[in-house]
Amino acid sequence: MTLTQLRNKADAKLLEFWDALIVKQEKYFLKHGKCFQLIVTSPVVDGADTTFVVTKPNDEKHPVDVDFEFNSPIPFQVSIDEWLGDSAGFRMTVVVELPDGRKFTRNRSAVPTVVEATYDNTDEFNPVELTPKSVSDWTLDTTAWTEVIEETI
Repeated sequence: MTLTQLRNKADAKLLEFWDALIVKQEKYFLKHGKCFQLIVTSPVVDGADTTFVVTKPNDEKHPVDVDFEFNSPIPFQVSIDEWLGDSAGFRMTVVVELPDGRKFTRNRSAVPTVVEATYDNTDEFNPVELTPKSVSDWTLDTTAWTEVIEETI
């Protein structure tokens, strides 16, 4: 498979994978106030269709809520990193590898736009939630494919 073919195959599957991931991340974020992370999957060479499996154990505090299923084969290695700070978000990093050992990577980061819950505070001791906290949108940043240059020491 050529590099162009491999990138095209990965890009097509990435769209599908991302759509499923963002739905799961949103549910997790609304429940726990942060995104989840996933340990890197096994390497994939030459775009081989590979079953996606969540690597366990993970270090999430709520592992049952991280059970992310994706039932379509993926032609890339993937990991998910999360962060908390001035904002909360996550980054998905994928790697494709050619048979000659060259690797290429790209990533997409996402930060949720949060709409806070609203309350009826008529009774100040028993506020009534009118609308729940929600995510109205995600700010995305996607990188181009770049070659991974591994250092030798």
